[in-house]
Amino acid sequence: MSQQVLKIEMPEGKWVVDIFGKSGDSGEYDLIHPNTQVKLALADEMHGFRYNLTGPEGTPFAIYLDDTVIAEGTVDKSQNLNGTGIL
Repeated sequence: MSQQVLKIEMPEGKWVVDIFGKSGDSGEYDLIHPNTQVKLALADEMHGFRYNLTGPEGTPFAIYLDDTVIAEGTVDKSQNLNGTGIL
């Protein structure tokens, strides 16, 4: 297991970010607004992530795992973004 830092940079808005392993999910989000970072202990296996963001149109965001950007972009006119990925 390794310690890693999950963090978000988003100047305004709200977010939840979840990291889950192939063996399942705890059912709890790992990073919840207003917190901008959290330390995680991740097993040495494949992980996925999902995020839900809300904010004004044009708001930039970047989600990092340690120093690696795992998601980035800007909030669109719906003012709500959802995304998933694999680590």
